[in-house]
Amino acid sequence: MIRVVIVDDSRLMRRILRKTLEEDPQIKVIGEAKNGLEAVNLVKELDPDIVIMDIVMPKMDGIQAIKNIMADKPVPILVFSSITHKGAKATIEALEAGALDVITKPGEMPIVLDLNEVRRELIRKVKVLATIGRAKLITRLTLRNISKKRKEGSQKASVISILAASTGGPQTIMSIMSKVSGRIPAGHLIVQHMPPLFTKTFAQRLNAISEIKIKEAEDGDEILAGCGYVAPGGYHMIVRMKRGRLIIELDHGPKVHGVRPAADITLKSVAKEFGRYSIATILTGMGCDGADGACAIKEKGGFVIAQDEKTSIVWSMPRCTIERGCAHMILSLDKIPYEINNLLLRKLRESKVVGKW
Repeated sequence: MIRVVIVDDSRLMRRILRKTLEEDPQIKVIGEAKNGLEAVNLVKELDPDIVIMDIVMPKMDGIQAIKNIMADKPVPILVFSSITHKGAKATIEALEAGALDVITKPGEMPIVLDLNEVRRELIRKVKVLATIGRAKLITRLTLRNISKKRKEGSQKASVISILAASTGGPQTIMSIMSKVSGRIPAGHLIVQHMPPLFTKTFAQRLNAISEIKIKEAEDGDEILAGCGYVAPGGYHMIVRMKRGRLIIELDHGPKVHGVRPAADITLKSVAKEFGRYSIATILTGMGCDGADGACAIKEKGGFVIAQDEKTSIVWSMPRCTIERGCAHMILSLDKIPYEINNLLLRKLRESKVVGKW
């Protein structure tokens, strides 16, 4: 039995969440809190397997509650957030503070119909997150804002790094991109399974902590050296050669592996256009998105890194890549950014571009 605590200042939302969750016989809601202060005390008292946490609440908001819970007795936390600019910013802060994933609140009435659409995702995430050992929980990251960027790209990227992640990915990607060198003239693509609007705020946060100029990708963006592009929620990100320029196309086509953006689509297009001058890193996440694309990168002579089980919050995406025989290296989170730097430099030397930067 998975024991859940629900935290939301809306009595109606708590009631609907309880009803939705307890339709599954493996899930039991053992407590409810209407603000962050009650949540902190309830988690200490009940020791749940997972907490579903609202962000904007009276007395103590969800972000502070998450910090307190993670500092005292870490537990997997799933953020339940509104799709608004304010909600997106707060959600990214909550993920940085230690929450593992996000479910978007229904935005329109009738609320029950909206919840029916997300019920499968909610149940799936609750079941997966509840199995995560506390030793794997990432506490609040200590990241510094970069006041001065390295050289911004006007030069076309001749080599490229791609990060692909799902559950647990935001903290992982922030940790990596804060250490990837802006001195290396390479392009960077990031595919994180995340709802629309959240990806723009996520890109802004990455830009603040990275030496690389990072933005949410727009249709028609040229991939430039020293720049990074985050796939926007709700769109697949595809790389194409057009009139001698490598550009990004956004596609609202069918979901792949139940997600959009899907890493496989981006990785396959990168394999086609960049070939051996590509580096794919498959990070923590549910499902097998990224494995097919990683194999395409390897077949074209590119390099594939998979995150190891110990440092992955959910070791499914990397495991699928490893089991397919497509990973050249299996690395812990702390080693990944430095290996990306080394590989990018190696690929640049092969392309004979590094001396022109």
